[in-house]
Amino acid sequence: MRTETEIADDLFAAKLEEKRATDKRVALEEELISLLGSKEEGAETHHVGVYKITITGKLNRKIDWDVFDAKIASKIPETLHPVKVKRELDDTGVKYLANNEPQFYKLLSAALTVKPAKTSVTIVQGV
Repeated sequence: MRTETEIADDLFAAKLEEKRATDKRVALEEELISLLGSKEEGAETHHVGVYKITITGKLNRKIDWDVFDAKIASKIPETLHPVKVKRELDDTGVKYLANNEPQFYKLLSAALTVKPAKTSVTIVQGV
């Protein structure tokens, strides 16, 4: 039977190996991009030997909601607002109902699915 220390040593080594592999993959991707090029936004496919390589450029966009709401929203027709309303479950609210308002949590439970997520393990050396 392996000890906790042996398992922790192996886990630390595996995470380090994983980080090195990720760094190597990213460097190789950057090298290919420098040779093959990329669009600012959109995909291009290249055939290199037996490989089909697709390089996809992306742009991240964000908005200052205070500026949009105060100065811009009223000047663009609402039907043209580049805005999505995203419904998202509020975990804090669900926990509050479960702990403080059981009658409402019971109602909610008819529409709620709860299942365990992956348990995480963080390991650092030199504690």
